[in-house]
Amino acid sequence: MSTLSRYVLRTHIAPGMAGLALFYFVLSMDFIVDYLNLFITKGVPGGAVLEAFLLSLTWMTLLAVPMAVMVAVLTAFGRLSGDNEITAAKSTGISVFSLILPVLVVAALVSVGLFLFGNHFLPSTNHRLKTLLVDIHKIRPLATIEPGVLAELPGGYSIIVDGLDSRSSEIFDVKIHRVEGGNPIQTIVARRGHVSTAQSGGFVRLELWDGEIHELDPEDATRYNRLLFDRHVINLARGDSELVRRDRVRRGDRELSTGELKERMVEYETDRREAEEKLAGALGDQLGAVLDMADRTTERAAPAAIRSARRSSIRSAESLERSIASSLRRFRRLQVEYHKKFSIPFSCVVFVLLGAPLGIRSRRGGVGIGAGTGILFFLIYYLFLIGGEQLGDRGIVSPAWAMWAPNILFGSIGLFLTLATCLEWRVSPVARVLDFLLRVPASSGEAESDA
Repeated sequence: MSTLSRYVLRTHIAPGMAGLALFYFVLSMDFIVDYLNLFITKGVPGGAVLEAFLLSLTWMTLLAVPMAVMVAVLTAFGRLSGDNEITAAKSTGISVFSLILPVLVVAALVSVGLFLFGNHFLPSTNHRLKTLLVDIHKIRPLATIEPGVLAELPGGYSIIVDGLDSRSSEIFDVKIHRVEGGNPIQTIVARRGHVSTAQSGGFVRLELWDGEIHELDPEDATRYNRLLFDRHVINLARGDSELVRRDRVRRGDRELSTGELKERMVEYETDRREAEEKLAGALGDQLGAVLDMADRTTERAAPAAIRSARRSSIRSAESLERSIASSLRRFRRLQVEYHKKFSIPFSCVVFVLLGAPLGIRSRRGGVGIGAGTGILFFLIYYLFLIGGEQLGDRGIVSPAWAMWAPNILFGSIGLFLTLATCLEWRVSPVARVLDFLLRVPASSGEAESDA
């Protein structure tokens, strides 16, 4: 590596570290409030809260590193351009591409490292974080209640609320479901409620006002009871007095490596094919049964018998169709997660292609300028990524295209800008657009500069 290449890379270290710290801070702000609330308001042990916060930093790394790369490239090349060091290098016969190339190589190495981190280390930390939050929930049953999130409570209850006031412990638009033996037996709906802070006697007191109780009759499943109430009290078990760490075998999609994702995809694909075969066989059997029944029954009894058999076949077919659709949805989600493990790390290379020409054009090397521009472009990139994830999960587009489309789009733009800068193409419309976006003051010297 030449002295100039080492110098260019050194200029990226300080802004890269500053950008990384900045984005860690931005991404963790919301979680800091939540974790402090667990410790101060809800009495969760400080060690468990600190561990949960540190584990949360691991998944932030997957987003913070590409953002820091963008900031470092924008800031470093902006400073090199602003100090006329790039012009000096070009005057000695050194091309702009030779300055960008070592940064691209290092970005590729960072992408590989980030992939290994996201594939081997991150799934385990995600699983550990999930199990820790479940264990916290065991000692503080109401600690994990959040608006719009279904939370499990002791005694077979699950609760979801639309609003929560942490200071007064009031909850609003409450829906509580109770399950016994795997079957739902009771649903409680209330306009508001209150969680008692005093937990004497080993119970947490949950008071509800202005609501209804819906339940099935345990002795007669055909009967349905509806009870209106002004005030209703539920005493929930307080949970364990101390934090007990438990290991859970089943992992979610984001707690799997690429190899484990492939294994589970094969599992879901096998389930889908088996359900399709069962559906085809069931439809054939039911059709044969209906035709046979029509031949054997009397003309008067045939319509009722045929209708009964037809309803039975329809219910069986609908159940199998739901099973097929469920397996297909899970399969698509796994595919999205699989491609995401590659696409997000590769964005480091994309951001170098995009950030280097933009930094050279801006001619400004402040970390604030780089951070502001980097946040803007990464926000657009992240919106594309989230939108693609939703489209891929729903089967509207291919999971591979959904996850790689942001890289293809931004990479194509970055490659064009890099070639235009290195080959000194004069593309006036592109230059004017970049000057407007980057707020570069127009001058006669810059009017003819490379795009």
